[in-house]
Amino acid sequence: MSMLLRYTSTVTTCLSSGRRCFSDVARQSGNRWALIRRRLATEVKTVSKAETAARSGYSAEQIGRVFVAGGCVFGIGSLCYYGLGMSGEVGAIDKAKFWPAEVRQRVSTTYGYFVSGLAVTAAAAYGAMRTEAVMRFLVNRPFLSLGVFLVGTIGSSMVCQATPYTAAAMPLKLGSFAVFSSVMGATLAPLILMAGPIAVRAATYTAGVVGALTLTAACAPSERYLYMSGPLSVGLGVVLVASIGGMIASPVSAVGAGLHAVYMYGGLVLFGGFVLYDTQRIINGAEKSHTYDPVNMSIGIYLDTINLFVRILMLMMGSGNRRK
Repeated sequence: MSMLLRYTSTVTTCLSSGRRCFSDVARQSGNRWALIRRRLATEVKTVSKAETAARSGYSAEQIGRVFVAGGCVFGIGSLCYYGLGMSGEVGAIDKAKFWPAEVRQRVSTTYGYFVSGLAVTAAAAYGAMRTEAVMRFLVNRPFLSLGVFLVGTIGSSMVCQATPYTAAAMPLKLGSFAVFSSVMGATLAPLILMAGPIAVRAATYTAGVVGALTLTAACAPSERYLYMSGPLSVGLGVVLVASIGGMIASPVSAVGAGLHAVYMYGGLVLFGGFVLYDTQRIINGAEKSHTYDPVNMSIGIYLDTINLFVRILMLMMGSGNRRK
């Protein structure tokens, strides 16, 4: 159930963020995509200025920033506490040197599929941005595209997770995983088109955040963050509702600004927590599971990374527009 909510949250966040600037661009959607991108950037700037006038003192955004700052303090404190051995407990990274070859292979294979999924997503996003029909559909039909992408991501992921990790079923499993990653890339295409070069910086920052959180989870005892499953699921429900509400509420209203703060800033902290949880779930499964599936295990941390990237990208775009 948690994974299903994460699929939905990823797609709705992308499309609700895109809705904040998708207006009448479709009327000019001929072959001149450079013009479209400039118009999209103008719309983002217009919405940002309208939000400034509508929100008194950036109250919702300020609360969100404080929330994120608290999450950063927790993450840095945890890394220092466990990384410097102050807890007096054996961390997962300390036990890694004693892992048998099978456990090492399981963990490395999982992260191999994780990186491969991100590469397919990046290639699919680039291909979608170069395809006029796809971009016109995304810009003109945000709610219809929401349904299509939800069906595409959830359907392909269900096939992937239901297919056993065996040599005979490997073509179907990897094929469905590739479809899942490709559909996710198409979902991200409008945001990346709007962001331009900022997307590269956002991807770099996301890699740093995920790497630091993964190291934190690896330094902690191997089951320290697994208890977070319940609170993370509750938080995921709240963020999902906020992201859906963001597609309905006016982006320049007080309600829209509050929902935006919840699914942006709250989502940053939430999916940072999911990286901690999923990292230890991978380690725990590799150590103890008799039937370990590295493809299925990689999907969780893949979705965490995509969600963090989208939020970091949108916040960087908003910050750049406010400076202008």
